[in-house]
Amino acid sequence: MREGLKNVVTIGPDIKPTLTIITALLLASLSMPRAAAALGVYPPVPGLAASEHFEVRVRPAGNGSEWQSAFAWETVCKSIEKKTDAYFDTLAGWTHTYVNFETAGAVEIEIARVNGQPIRAAAVHPRRKASACVVKDGKVQVRLDKPCLVAVDIDGQMDGQDTGKGYQGPPLHTISLFANPLLAGKPKPHDPGVLTVKPGETPPSDGPWTTLYFLPGVHDVGLAFPLHANRQYYIPGDAMVYGTLSNRKWGDGHHIRIFGLGTLSGARLKHPKYVEPAISEQDHGRYRPIEVIGTTDTRVEDITIADSATHSLMLVSPYKAGHPNEVKWTKIFTWRANGDGINPFGNTLIEDCFIRTQDDSLYVNGLGIRRTVLWNDANGSSFVLSALPQLADRKLVVEDCDVIYARAKWHHWRGGRVFNMRGEGGRAAGAGVIFRNINIEDPRPTLQQFFICMTMPKPYSKDGEKRGAGDLSGIRFQNIAIAAPSVLGEPQILWGQADARIRNLTFENLALAGKPVRDSEFFKTNEFVDGLIFAPGAVPKP
Repeated sequence: MREGLKNVVTIGPDIKPTLTIITALLLASLSMPRAAAALGVYPPVPGLAASEHFEVRVRPAGNGSEWQSAFAWETVCKSIEKKTDAYFDTLAGWTHTYVNFETAGAVEIEIARVNGQPIRAAAVHPRRKASACVVKDGKVQVRLDKPCLVAVDIDGQMDGQDTGKGYQGPPLHTISLFANPLLAGKPKPHDPGVLTVKPGETPPSDGPWTTLYFLPGVHDVGLAFPLHANRQYYIPGDAMVYGTLSNRKWGDGHHIRIFGLGTLSGARLKHPKYVEPAISEQDHGRYRPIEVIGTTDTRVEDITIADSATHSLMLVSPYKAGHPNEVKWTKIFTWRANGDGINPFGNTLIEDCFIRTQDDSLYVNGLGIRRTVLWNDANGSSFVLSALPQLADRKLVVEDCDVIYARAKWHHWRGGRVFNMRGEGGRAAGAGVIFRNINIEDPRPTLQQFFICMTMPKPYSKDGEKRGAGDLSGIRFQNIAIAAPSVLGEPQILWGQADARIRNLTFENLALAGKPVRDSEFFKTNEFVDGLIFAPGAVPKP
């Protein structure tokens, strides 16, 4: 392991490092490999309270550097009746603490409780992303060897108990560590084309600027702050922005960059269903934290989206070769009904994200989904299949993703699960789609992992919802490791219909609890399912 830089740079509001630090960095750049570690830790957000439950320190691994305090953000499920603002009542009072920092190498992170109560046990998820996790003197120490996004289960809150249907225990207080890669292209307040916004100021939506820079502190841009083409919107790691961002105009949504390690929050907004006077369904889009319609060449990078009033991130565009949208290193937390994660539509690539939602996490479409961590507690599916394309000219690969928790408050209904086709959508689909290296490591999943239903069977639906005509065929599931079956004993289901059959799905190295799945007896099926292929091979590790 290469030794990291001796100087830890704390990124402050003025972004003006001292001459000593500049000199040290210059010397280091001459004498050390370009891959040497550097660490960027942000100070507290002025005017914003830190987490009430955890405090975090971080340092480069193995070089004896001093610990640096990282600001611990916290998002909370409000204790509001579901019928008035759509927060899930079973999650009332639950919190999630998170820290964001930048690193180019291995880091050590220390987690302690704010109240001083000792921590007894801890586990990192996804497990494979941490090289060490130990508890010492009532604190957790985690080592991450490269940038990654992880959760740390404290005292078995998630791993050691069923938190889905029937849970009546106290609110849970969870934590994530977001070790982001060094963010390229960060502006400075006095760069040409940069307009800085102070807390409390109303930012202009247009003008002679190319980058809108939110200075340290708490901002509120309100509902559907206008985005425009060829602009950047920078939220640094010591800034909180309440409100939503939207272009609301087809044709003005290209070459947009929304980035930085700060947070965009919907906590001050009503759920659109409960706005008074009532608004149209079309106007619900204004309540989405980020919605860009007709977009190409748009990037969303590194930011955290917290407490979305409805769907979190929608880059609405059909496929356009050579002009992709990208969502990278983005973190999402939602607590409400309709609090979905990302819908990539036809033209978005998703990489290295962390999504904890109380409705659906990801719609499988777009240009690909890679290295993303998924977590559901109440209502959502990890991968929604209703928008699956059928591709002749390219492949859609979902790979190296980790489903760390797949919990649900319901039992017999059509939501939840991991791979879910819930009798929605229509047309032929599946060709060119590959799910590869998917680890489902939840030790206590509430429901089954496969719920691919072209029509909804009883007892999961009284209304018998069904897809439009068109077969599902040609999907390849490669190296799928399922740690544990449903705690409710729910069967894995493939369920077709006469005009929407399920055909020719291939399962290569599918395993449940470490045991390989070799034949179709693994699934509950009907007469409209045929041609399932099981390819033997090494059992994938859970």
